[in-house]
Amino acid sequence: MGSTPTISTRKAGIIAGLLHLPLFCPFFVYFFITQGIIKRLFTLHAFPHPLNIYIHTMQQRFKPRDLFIESGYGPNFGDQLIHNAYRQLFEGDPVDERVCFDASDDMSYIIDIGHDDIRSEGMSYGMFITALTDHPEMFQKLWNFSRRYLYNSDGPHKGYFSWQVSTTEFTMMDPGAAPDGEEYFAMALLIAAKRFNRPDYFDDALKLINDIKYKPVNELVGPMIDPERKLVKFSPVLGNDFTDPSYHTLAFYRAFAEATGDNTWLDVAACSLEYLKKAAHPITALFPDYSEYDGTPKAMPWFPESDNFSGDAWRVALNLSLDYALFHTDEAEREICTRQLHYFNDRRPYLSDYAVDGSPYPRQGRNATPGLIAMNAASAQVLPVGSALIEPFVADLANLAVPIRFWRYYDGMLYLIGLLAATGRIEI
Repeated sequence: MGSTPTISTRKAGIIAGLLHLPLFCPFFVYFFITQGIIKRLFTLHAFPHPLNIYIHTMQQRFKPRDLFIESGYGPNFGDQLIHNAYRQLFEGDPVDERVCFDASDDMSYIIDIGHDDIRSEGMSYGMFITALTDHPEMFQKLWNFSRRYLYNSDGPHKGYFSWQVSTTEFTMMDPGAAPDGEEYFAMALLIAAKRFNRPDYFDDALKLINDIKYKPVNELVGPMIDPERKLVKFSPVLGNDFTDPSYHTLAFYRAFAEATGDNTWLDVAACSLEYLKKAAHPITALFPDYSEYDGTPKAMPWFPESDNFSGDAWRVALNLSLDYALFHTDEAEREICTRQLHYFNDRRPYLSDYAVDGSPYPRQGRNATPGLIAMNAASAQVLPVGSALIEPFVADLANLAVPIRFWRYYDGMLYLIGLLAATGRIEI
């Protein structure tokens, strides 16, 4: 294959040939001009849109496995679970099932049912899911709503999305941003650009990725990536000098580097991985919800349990396993996820909330939630084929019903993302 010219090389040769046509061939010149061939060759191939360059220069990915098939389920079992979950959460009964609702013919939004608000987290998760499940119309409707009601077009937060919007008048309850929302918005746009052949999504992604890393500091807000530590912040609002382990989306950073040509994103991925190695408890491999940049668990006055393992921290294993499954980056990712899975497997029926050292949570810990069960199954992607740990965690996910009623938003979104990860359907 090394000597085989690429399509772009061949077409460059065609252009070169056209430029060397003898002047005494007016018929050929007339034919090529009238048929628009010269124009198409130059515009489509000599000057391709950056999306085409991105697609053709992407780093090699490894193919994640379908863990349901490995665990003895039918070849379409995982896909059917994904289909059922999407149908219920996006199209089901509005009282007890769905989290996605129409604001107009061309806009839709996702509600955090339990808190009665609309979050950048949920909107970006929805776009991530609709891109991966090939629902271009719903993707566009969610993006339309996000740009119309969540996006800060001016002011100190310009370029970022409000993390919390009202369900009544769609007004911003807090214009501030939560970086995981921006990261998932950007990744969803890159996926959709490629899958739906939408260069405009790619352009939107590039702008957002640039703002995440390079937004100029003003009197209130700066970039989401700490420029010295090269780690994502808990919030870009000045003074928030700590982080959330679940915001470190390692595989996304590698995709951002490819899309932008900015290899400093690879430095962010490397620094994030080193940080996560320190933040994981040496025995349990549990992470806190919030931590200092050195990995030390951090309790906040408004969330005194944030130095423990709970809802945010469930997602860290997904980030580690996705990076390992796609890029085989570092054996530490496999080791941390494996250690965490052993911890839970040894404590069945396990809980959803613990101190990071495995001691009891400050309050009564919840029974294992669908969100945590889904993240654990997703993290099993790091395990070698035939590992005895795979089947019990995949069975836990297979036996779940799609979340309903009051807490169906967060559990439902993680359940569906976990299904996509466990079936090997997250391709970025």
